[in-house]
Amino acid sequence: MTTLEIRPNANRIGAEVIGYDPAAGLDDGTRRALAEAFAKWGLLVFRDLDLDVDGQLELAGAFGEPVIREKNAAPDAKRRTQHVSNALDDGVFGTGELDFHLDQLFWEEPLKALMLYGVEIPSKGGDTRFVDGNEVYARMPAALRDRIDGLSCRHAYTFSGALAKDWHVKDAATQDMSVVHPIVWRGEPGGRVGIWVNKITTVGVEGMDDEEGKALIEEIRACLYDDEITYTHQWRPGDLVLWNNRTFQHARMPFDESETRTLRRTTLM
Repeated sequence: MTTLEIRPNANRIGAEVIGYDPAAGLDDGTRRALAEAFAKWGLLVFRDLDLDVDGQLELAGAFGEPVIREKNAAPDAKRRTQHVSNALDDGVFGTGELDFHLDQLFWEEPLKALMLYGVEIPSKGGDTRFVDGNEVYARMPAALRDRIDGLSCRHAYTFSGALAKDWHVKDAATQDMSVVHPIVWRGEPGGRVGIWVNKITTVGVEGMDDEEGKALIEEIRACLYDDEITYTHQWRPGDLVLWNNRTFQHARMPFDESETRTLRRTTLM
């Protein structure tokens, strides 16, 4: 069994895994240790890995089933694959800055986790920020927590108009999707919660008029911007970051778009 060291990140938001050697493969003990670390921390960072697509897929398998939906396919269509993008997450969300969000919140069952591997990194910028939704909830004013418990939001995938412009979308699926989820998601083992509100794809609060719902969403999102519960990852080639998409929100920082930024993405269910 490979001996691993798990070292907490700044602010104890996730942890770095030291000692994993892809060339050694994944024995049962290493697989178990990685799964336990992910269950505890929800965000894991690996440095200086030499990974091809198959190696990334093997590592991803320690944490779940790697899947990605085909572009323009029906919501239940999946394939086991990797995706490489110059844009950041998956080639749909363009370039430029992207605010805190959870991926595929407009699915009936949002992604369990995401994995990004640094292939080509710009000389400056392009960091990824992560905020722990469980800590966001714990630090919210009690009155806001009481107000949002039991409320739900509608999330929509409609990449057109203002949405496309804000996310710099050039190539998106044509099929719209819409689903309702609780604002405070409580499905994580161990009782950790997620805050299921996105800036753009969350289109309203169920039972509220547009203005009241928009104001509440903004009030909730204002709680995300707390440096004490945020980890910022400054990418280097060979870095791999895995995080729980249901409890952590992530954001892309701006970078010089004349430079290439390639992150190989694996999604997990």
